[in-house]
Amino acid sequence: MRGTREEEQRATSASNSDDVDRIKERRTPEEDAATIALEEYLASRLQQIGEVPPERKEIKGLKTGNGWEPNQIIEQVFKIEPISIKRAVEIAITANRSFKQRLSNSIRRQPKEFELVGTPTVEFVPVWKVKGYHECYFIRSSSYKVNVKNDVVAVELEGQSRDLMLERRHSRLIPAAIMDRLLRLSSFLSNESKYFVITDALELAVKASEGELAVTGAGHPLTEDDETELTSWKSKRIYDETDLKVRGAKTQIREPALSKEALLTKFRERVIRMPENFKQVLSNKLQITELKRIYVPLIKVPLQKGLVPREVVVNGTTGEPANTKLLALLE
Repeated sequence: MRGTREEEQRATSASNSDDVDRIKERRTPEEDAATIALEEYLASRLQQIGEVPPERKEIKGLKTGNGWEPNQIIEQVFKIEPISIKRAVEIAITANRSFKQRLSNSIRRQPKEFELVGTPTVEFVPVWKVKGYHECYFIRSSSYKVNVKNDVVAVELEGQSRDLMLERRHSRLIPAAIMDRLLRLSSFLSNESKYFVITDALELAVKASEGELAVTGAGHPLTEDDETELTSWKSKRIYDETDLKVRGAKTQIREPALSKEALLTKFRERVIRMPENFKQVLSNKLQITELKRIYVPLIKVPLQKGLVPREVVVNGTTGEPANTKLLALLE
């Protein structure tokens, strides 16, 4: 019977290990050293632990990783290289002509009806992107159902006898009352499946999850398609506002309304999955592996037809006129 219990515990341990293998593969050497220290602590803690306090909901234990304090995380700042200003002006002018006008102009080479008035403006709009993972080691109580062979009539485990129970097989054809009477009349030497229960077992378990979050500077969530559309073009890391200057255009930098603190709060709500039932939390790690602020270019082109001025906004990433959805998303 001892062998059966050890097999159950090994199976549980293997299952918990599989949950975090993918996360562990991404760790740096510094994180590996911290993980080894944590594992040594957990091993010594399990040896020391005796009577465990009653189950409680408050979380007590280690808080490790850089994700708990925003000031421990330094964001990397990038910009998306905008298309050329000349190309943006051509797109803005073409977008304001009808198909008939474009066809006529290409044949007759008529002068353009729209003309550029003033200097285009490149407005860099921020997008937040954060990645990370959370893992929690904890102790919980559990019970195990151990099946025994059909010819077993009694079990002694660690000096205590265990009551054997019959596996009740319900039948849709026999009423429940009759089935219960038949089971009471059956003996332990019957061919019914038999088992006993181990209660109050202590388990060391781990709950792990990873995630990512992309939002605009105003806090609007981005779908994967939105993020790809805005940030798929080549990006460049920047270190100063002067790196955002664009030749032939004025530049404006929109600062994010959503602070780094508020962003990390949103991310914690998404990625942290604490266990519902536990006796004690031994470690509680939240690690931010990537935090980026990406400036996306919108190119505003001032045009005029006759005496009527008009401003056309071009998506500086894709080179297409900005549609209503994009403008609303980046508002």
